[in-house]
Amino acid sequence: QRLGVLHVGQRIEEQAEFEKIYKNAWADNANACAKQYAGTGALKTDYTRQRTQWGLIMDGWNSLIRYYKNNFSDGFRQDAIDLFLGNYSVDEVEPASPLHVKKDWKFLALPIIMVVAFSMCIICLLMAGDTWTETLAYVLFWGSASFGTFAIILYNGKDFVDAPKLVQKEK
Repeated sequence: QRLGVLHVGQRIEEQAEFEKIYKNAWADNANACAKQYAGTGALKTDYTRQRTQWGLIMDGWNSLIRYYKNNFSDGFRQDAIDLFLGNYSVDEVEPASPLHVKKDWKFLALPIIMVVAFSMCIICLLMAGDTWTETLAYVLFWGSASFGTFAIILYNGKDFVDAPKLVQKEK
């Protein structure tokens, strides 16, 4: 009422059009903030608007994308935030950049090997051989190859994570 949106005696629940506009603006703002911070749109924005099955599927998809980005591709975001907020100060005397870290061969090779081995396992299941023993042998080989590379990736998990590279300064 103080902003002039409602007259004296009017209730917000009676203003369906205003409520729809307000909820859409709220959800759009949530999406903008979430994209900046997490790299995907906000979860459950369709709940604010009107919950649908498609929104539920998109929430699951956004959660998977967030998991991937959070673990494997957004260490630079935290580095940028630390620089922007002053949590890290650049030392002009230090010649080497703390942002440049040389990656080992396993960062590219192991995920590719795992995806190829898993794909071959699925293909062997779908395109059965002449005998069941032949199919079983192929599936066991490619399944153990995909499981083995997955186990190596899990064992070296911290090496695969894209962690921030800037160290916060002492307070």
